[in-house]
This record gives sequence, structure tokens and C-alpha cells, in this order.
Amino acid sequence: MAKTKEKKDYPQLARDIVALVGGAENVDSLTHCVTRLRFKLKDESIAKDKEIEALKGVLQVMKTSGQYQVVIGTDVTQVYDEILGQNLVSAQKQEKAQEPQQEEKKTFLSVAIDTISGIFLPFIGAFMATGLLKGILVICTTLSVLSPESTTYTLLFSMADGMLTFLPIFLAHTAGKKFGANPYVSMAIAAALVHPNISALFGSGAPVDFLGIPVTLINYQSSVIPIVVAVFLQAKLEKLVQPRIHQAVRGIIAPIISLVVVGLLTFMVIGPVSNLLAVTLSNGISALLGIAPPVAGAVLGALYPLMLIFGFHWGIIPLAMNNFATMGGDPLFAITMTTNFAVAGCTLGVLLKTKDQDVRELSLSAFVSALLGGVTEPAIYGVLLKYKKPFAIVCVMSGIGGVILAMSGALLTAMLTGNLMTLPALVAMMGAPVAIAAAIGVIGGAVCTYLFGYSDDMNQK
Repeated sequence: MAKTKEKKDYPQLARDIVALVGGAENVDSLTHCVTRLRFKLKDESIAKDKEIEALKGVLQVMKTSGQYQVVIGTDVTQVYDEILGQNLVSAQKQEKAQEPQQEEKKTFLSVAIDTISGIFLPFIGAFMATGLLKGILVICTTLSVLSPESTTYTLLFSMADGMLTFLPIFLAHTAGKKFGANPYVSMAIAAALVHPNISALFGSGAPVDFLGIPVTLINYQSSVIPIVVAVFLQAKLEKLVQPRIHQAVRGIIAPIISLVVVGLLTFMVIGPVSNLLAVTLSNGISALLGIAPPVAGAVLGALYPLMLIFGFHWGIIPLAMNNFATMGGDPLFAITMTTNFAVAGCTLGVLLKTKDQDVRELSLSAFVSALLGGVTEPAIYGVLLKYKKPFAIVCVMSGIGGVILAMSGALLTAMLTGNLMTLPALVAMMGAPVAIAAAIGVIGGAVCTYLFGYSDDMNQK
């Protein structure tokens, strides 16, 4: 694959991708994550999958969660910027309603995953940045480099914890855009939930009522479910109310109706009920891990690489966010921490075993990306899935690591991805078991892949 040495032509790649998905007229919306362009197409049958996959710089095409995903790798931002810079697809394109017959084809699972990813994906990078900063602070205080009483620590901790504390406001904006509600009214509702006055009332434990009706307050800081449900209802209310208000005053009357009605519903009904469900869910997860931690760890650990491929891992994020709010940390993502290291290890095994220069170049870049940055798509789609056995070994190693982490009671206290750069922070949070699991992923994956997971004969086939 000598072409990997060539300087990538991002402008041309951008033009080719848009043309092959059917042109701008076939694109409803376009976003991107760490490694993928995520299109919503009017007609996916028009897109030329094989021709897109044959483009230099494209790893794979996937159709999942109602999206047409073009896997680019770590260069995705450059390609996305070229698409917008050349005005090939408008950055402001709003998602349009699907035709009824298309909606019927969607499964509940695909709709749920699409909704969750649409709400959490826009700010997940910032959320992980705050998690990494929090992990660094854990290391600094553990090594006595920083004192928790110092103002330096206070300033840095505010940067690390601020987003989690005011998470409902971030969720309100993205959920508002996803559900079709006014996102700024959504943010106003969320801001009311985390207002210092409400936090003070909750902390005091004093009785609260609205016009004599008792109100059960909960701690809305770091909460997930209440604001998402509230914004969903807000979207429905706005569609019901707005057509019935004269256009001259619609811009004033509709927002205040949404703010007051949905705000009160959230304080009096949505919040208390969703909090009960959240606590019950967290208790159920804790009970499962308490009853059979090896089983829970093995199943979640082994399945997580497959969940990554199909986007099902987005379904864990609301549970994890809920766990942060109710348990002070999350055991689910803690159990999956071996996966990225296993991906890196199996890719290393291919790199060490192959004598094919093309495979070596691809494996080297994919290995570095997975190990140092936790970006696994280049390794998964460019190397491991192609030869199948290495990916099966990833699942096995991830399952073994999951058992170790589940049995140790590992709890992730800040949202971090697993890689060599974050490993010190992960060890500070979860102790030696996460280092052992990471070593098993890298060393075990590399050895098993080298011995029986890969040969150049596979590449020839």
C-alpha cells in the first residue's frame, strides 16, 4: 500500500465522497465524530458503497443507526472541513423528517441509538477532555504534587468538574436540536434545574411546595434523564401550541408557555419519577455485579468490541452518566477499559508477524493510533476485521480483562477512554487491576495474534 506514503488530497477526497453519496441534493445532514463522517441521506441506495471504500483515505462504509457512515480515521476533521469549506454540503443543513415508509423500516433499537448518539455525540470530546483533566488532578493529588486545599487545584478542578455539574444544560441544547424543540428554551429549563437557589433548597431539606402542592426536589446537577424527558415533552408541547398562537406574539408567548409548563412538570413529576427509575437502575447494575461479577465482566467485556462496530456502545452512555450522578462513578465503562488495549495489541501482533510492506505500514499507524490516542477505528476496520481472527482475539482479551475489572469492583470516576496516555489516570482511579487488564490486552493480544491469529497467507487470499 505504497499509497499510504503519498500526501493525502483532502479537497479531492471530500469532493469524491460527496459525489458518490449522491451529491448535496441527497444529503439531509452531515456531522462527524472522532473517525467517521456521519451522513443522513435521503436515499441510501443511490450511494456507491464500493467506490467510496476504494477511495484513498477511506477505511470502510457502514450503515447503522439511521446513518450512512464513512470511516476515515484520524483525518476525518480535515475531510469534514473541506466539505464545508468548499460548500459541498451546507453546515447549517437541518435534518428533515423521513418519509412515513422509511420510518416504518426503522427498528426501535436503531431509533434509540440514533437518538442517544445525536444527543451525546456533539459534546463527547469536551466531556472526555474534562475527564482527562480530572484524572490528571487525581494523579497530582495522589503524588502530593498539588494540595486539594490550594487555589490552583480549585481553579483546575472547576474546569474539570464544571461540565459534569452543569451537564443538564449541555444535554438540553443537543436534545432540543435532536427533538426539534427550541434549544434555548430547553437550556433555560435546564438552567432552572441547576440554579443555586434550587440546589440550596435541596441541600437544606426544607419542605418545598408550589401553590400548596408538595414538590419533591432531587439533585439535578449531573443528572441526565430528567432533562432529556423534559425536552422531549417540550418539543411535543411546542408543536401543539405554536400553530394556535398568532404569529405576531408567537415568539414571546410560546417560549414562556414551554418554560413554565415544562419547568413545573419537571420539578413536580418528571424529576422525582426519573430519579426513582435512575436509582433503581443503578441498584440493579450494582446487584448484578455483586451477584456474578465474573459473568457480568466477561459478557460486557467480550461484547463491547462488537458494540463499537454497530454503534450500540452509545446505549451505555446514559447509564454511565446516571451512574456518575447516583453512584459517584461508573462500573460499566470501567469493565470495558481493556478493549482499546486489546485492539492495539492484536494490531501489534499483525505488525510483528507480517512481511508485507503494505500491511506493515497500515498496521503501524493503526497501532499507534489505538495505543496512544484510543482511536481504534483504523485498526478495527483497516486491519482486524479484514482478517477476522485478530478481531475474535480482541473480544477474548477484552472479556478476560472485563472479568478482572468486574471482580476488583473497578469504578470509573471520570469519563476517560483507555489508552497509554490516560493509563496513569485510570490506575489512580481504579488501582492496579486496570494496569493488569491493559497489559493482558496488549501483550496477550499481540502474542495470540502472532502465534495463530494472522499469517500473510490471509492477506494473499
